[in-house]
Amino acid sequence: MRTTPYKFAATVYSVLLAGVLGVSGQVAVNNAVYTVDQAMRNYGLISFNNASLTNYGDTWGPIAVGGNLHLDGGSIAQKANLYGNSSDPSLYVAGNLTMRNYVHLENGYASLPGLTGSWTWDGTQKRLTGGGGTLSTSNTNNPLGAVDPRTNPTPQNFNFASIQAELAQASATLAATAANGLIAISGQTLTFSANGQTSGVVVFNLDMNDFNGVLYDANHNGQWNQNTERVSQVKIDVPTDVTYVINVLNATGKTIFNGINFNAGTNNDQLLWNITPDSNPNMADSVSLGGGARFYGSVLAPLIDLSNSGNVAPEGQIVVNSFSHNGAELHFMPFDSTVSFTPVPEPRTWALVGVMAAFAAIVLERRRRRRINGVSS
Repeated sequence: MRTTPYKFAATVYSVLLAGVLGVSGQVAVNNAVYTVDQAMRNYGLISFNNASLTNYGDTWGPIAVGGNLHLDGGSIAQKANLYGNSSDPSLYVAGNLTMRNYVHLENGYASLPGLTGSWTWDGTQKRLTGGGGTLSTSNTNNPLGAVDPRTNPTPQNFNFASIQAELAQASATLAATAANGLIAISGQTLTFSANGQTSGVVVFNLDMNDFNGVLYDANHNGQWNQNTERVSQVKIDVPTDVTYVINVLNATGKTIFNGINFNAGTNNDQLLWNITPDSNPNMADSVSLGGGARFYGSVLAPLIDLSNSGNVAPEGQIVVNSFSHNGAELHFMPFDSTVSFTPVPEPRTWALVGVMAAFAAIVLERRRRRRINGVSS
């Protein structure tokens, strides 16, 4: 069948548009991951509302809380070698602070602009007493550690409401992305495969409705096979130049990996758990982290009230709506994405590119036919 120049151009345009949409979608995913990486800064925990840490021993990284914070003794920001130098406060609480016994700030400085009630600052001992306990900053060598935390500077360009909205959008973008990774069971190990991809972002959808206790419906057929779908451990090995994003779906009111051991894999600093809220506005979106002793990877859950279950220690950075942590240290492993930010052209720019490509295709086709017919152009 004879192909007209216009049909030829339309074909070229369709191919071009499909490629543009594919590239644009990948750029959106990369940019969402990059946004998360940058917004986390050096904080081990960012809670946009209240947070509580009880019987925790210590936190390895800094903490930022937009609401009220309760600390049950312990040490804060213990391992500066993991999160590096920063001008941000290592303990930042926008609301009120309550404590039990002594809390020691090991590195950096505290910024507590929202304290209410009776507080006393001892500049000689570097102690702030009130709220049921004492915050000691005597161990830190930061000059602002010798200053009353109520008057110390807050993080620059750090607005809890704006960051929460930005990360909620990033979370929604990732949740809407088609999965291109493969979840399977090998032996009794739940595995996550890049499916041949060697760079960029690989996305997985982990639906909590596929779990029935320690059984995982790997075939997604609504049935659980006691022999072939039993999971005793999770181990995630992320390829060197790849970032894993695992969208956790339908998790409200559930514990992720309840009764399943979560063991360390490779490059877990390139692993991001995106926990999304459900569609029921009448139910609080509360989720717990399980996994035995550890939960590896950073957690993006800006609209989730998160807690740890069974004394599980998270190994990553955490961004949540609110946080309740008990019976374990709060560890720190920086999220290290393998992608960078790419500006996304406006839709009219893509349209103009498409029109120009179509016009060029018409011109080229006409010239080709003229040459075939022996007509000089």
